[in-house]
Amino acid sequence: MIRINLLPIKEIKRKLRLRNEVILFVASFFGVLVVLASISLGMVQKTNALSEEIKTLEDKRNSMERIVKQIDKLQKDKKMLETKLQAIDKLKSESQLAVHVLDEIANRTPTASMWLTSLKLNSTSLQLSGVALDNATIAQYMRALDASDYFGPPELANASQTVVAGQKLKSFALTIPITPPKTAAAAATPVATVPAKEGVKPQ
Repeated sequence: MIRINLLPIKEIKRKLRLRNEVILFVASFFGVLVVLASISLGMVQKTNALSEEIKTLEDKRNSMERIVKQIDKLQKDKKMLETKLQAIDKLKSESQLAVHVLDEIANRTPTASMWLTSLKLNSTSLQLSGVALDNATIAQYMRALDASDYFGPPELANASQTVVAGQKLKSFALTIPITPPKTAAAAATPVATVPAKEGVKPQ
């Protein structure tokens, strides 16, 4: 009977199996390395892409901040110009009002029978004082002023007798509301305080 020693065959199989396991392990290890390298490369690419996107967004934000600052500056400049224009319009309106009021006073003052000694004008009222022949002259003057489109009913602040060049005359003071036609009254701001030119004194 022939006897065959199976130990070498088992040993060879064991070594083959061990070698295959080693090869499989090494292959798996390299496979894992490849997968990790791929994942790492993908993450690096995503990180780079995110960095580029962040940089782009930061550039846009900086650009928008500059634009917002420019808009704010333009709005401030616009507001400043509007304020200046309003001030100019107000001064222009008050100047025109003063011209009209003084023109009305000049046209409605009977210089042959009275003269004015002072005049104070603001945007809402006119205060004037003067000397007249008599009370009738003062009353007639008040009616003439009341007929103007620029004045409301005059109020006689005071009237008293005075002597000028040896003659008994009447000194008076009037307060007259300013009511410019089709124009709303502005806030009271003194415009002018001037002595009136002396007219022809009665003989």
